[in-house]
Amino acid sequence: MDSTTLTRTLEIMDRHGWIAKQEGKDRRERRIRLAKAGEVQLQRGVSRWEKVQAQLRRQLGDERWDNLLKLTSEVTNVATQ
Repeated sequence: MDSTTLTRTLEIMDRHGWIAKQEGKDRRERRIRLAKAGEVQLQRGVSRWEKVQAQLRRQLGDERWDNLLKLTSEVTNVATQ
């Protein structure tokens, strides 16, 4: 992830109270973790994502779903080499 994108995203998350920041051992280091509100948002997102995945799997059928997962994995491997 580009550092500008990361900084912008973390600022938004901080503004919403989704992360907690802590200074590290030196002034360059920042420790970031999910705050309670961030954990709630994560769980909401996971729940929604699981529902969408289940719906897609039903619509595609098991064989096509498995093929999609395999292809996605292959594309990821090629793109990250």
